[in-house]
Amino acid sequence: MRFVMALGVVALGAGCAHSPRAADAAAPDPASRARQLSAEAEQAYDSLDFERCAERFRASGEVAGEGPDRSESFYRAAGCASLAGHADAAVEVLKRAVQAGYYDADHLEYDPELAALHPLPAWSGIVAEARANLAKAPEAPFMTMTLMGVDAFGSRKVDRETVQRLMGLEVGKPVVHSAAIFKQKEAALREQYGLAFARASMSIYFAEERKGTAFVVMDMVDAEDASRLRFLPEPKGHPTDPEGLLARWSDYVERLQQLQMQGKLSEDSSCKKVAHCIGGFGHPDLAPFEPEFLAKVPGQLDALTAVLREEADPEKRVSAAYLLAYAPTVEETAQRLQPFIRDSQSSVRNSVLRVLTATQEAATKPLVDVATVADAVAMPTATDRNKATYLLSYLLEDLSPEVLKAHRAGLLRQLGERLVEMSALTLPINRDPAVLVLKHLSGEKYETADEWRAWLARQPKTAG
Repeated sequence: MRFVMALGVVALGAGCAHSPRAADAAAPDPASRARQLSAEAEQAYDSLDFERCAERFRASGEVAGEGPDRSESFYRAAGCASLAGHADAAVEVLKRAVQAGYYDADHLEYDPELAALHPLPAWSGIVAEARANLAKAPEAPFMTMTLMGVDAFGSRKVDRETVQRLMGLEVGKPVVHSAAIFKQKEAALREQYGLAFARASMSIYFAEERKGTAFVVMDMVDAEDASRLRFLPEPKGHPTDPEGLLARWSDYVERLQQLQMQGKLSEDSSCKKVAHCIGGFGHPDLAPFEPEFLAKVPGQLDALTAVLREEADPEKRVSAAYLLAYAPTVEETAQRLQPFIRDSQSSVRNSVLRVLTATQEAATKPLVDVATVADAVAMPTATDRNKATYLLSYLLEDLSPEVLKAHRAGLLRQLGERLVEMSALTLPINRDPAVLVLKHLSGEKYETADEWRAWLARQPKTAG
């Protein structure tokens, strides 16, 4: 059972509502100037400076030529103006967005950043014009998701109902992600309940049987549990890119994502040569990358490990982690990645754990340390925990019965309550690995959280 659908489920956090476009070093022409202004607007949005965000996106739309960049910039300006409390200005620039051709009517209608505009007289006409644009659009916009569940995890003070009420979410209704609103709700929770950490994320499915669904997770750490936030120091260096491998991996991922969004990705996205490769190489545009990785990575293992250890740019560390899947042996892949399970950045931890999990799943013997993986299950974010818990499940599968028995009591003492709590979550990718681990440790076949809670209560309590 493979837990990672290559690009079938995406987790959106408080920092990734929209994809920023890099600013040009020089901006002599209108298109470059528009990109620069949009990049400045994205920076303002990320820091919740909605006044500047609205001004920069409006300016980008005015500079851009006719087309989707102009309508998108005006649309983003409207969201920022609305969040800044300027409803009339938001309506004015939103009208310009639909006049410029903006046609994602469902996104517009359910965007929480525009909620303050709904009571205004102009709102219904704006939605109607967007729907008229949609009827003439050359292609359908990206689907609007339906919210299927809300989870709250990690705090003894805040439950699911509190999170759902605070965030204004309705299960069964369309939902649109807003990084800015997520950040605002996180801050409100931290302040109101004295939390050491709060992080909201939305997982969206656009493949297989859950296509079109979304789940929101609020991960929290109580102040007294701040040790869960223990990570490696932030690297400060800039090692060289070994044989251009980091740049090539970035090119591969960019093209892979383009093909997926265009619906052109090969159905066969499995890895042929290594345990983990994100989306495979079945499409002709992707095929040239694999031989290059296979040929070059084995000679650059030390350099790629140095990138993980020293590189200040987390995106380059992410690339290095994925490339280490191409080490000559699975043992070397695991050995080099295990020290970085607690990287300071969530994106890097995610990539390290993805590769380790797929590598252990493909193995027939333990490749990583049980105690290290069990410790990772306590990390604060869902993207950490689900992969660490899947990794633990595959690791337990490969332990001998005697070794598994020796670990059983300690793992239940350390993780039992947390695993039972995870088994009650609505998001399958967060719930299912906990159930797998509980089954390995218990020999039982229960499925519901109530059954697991009752089972755990019957286990003998031993001193830690």
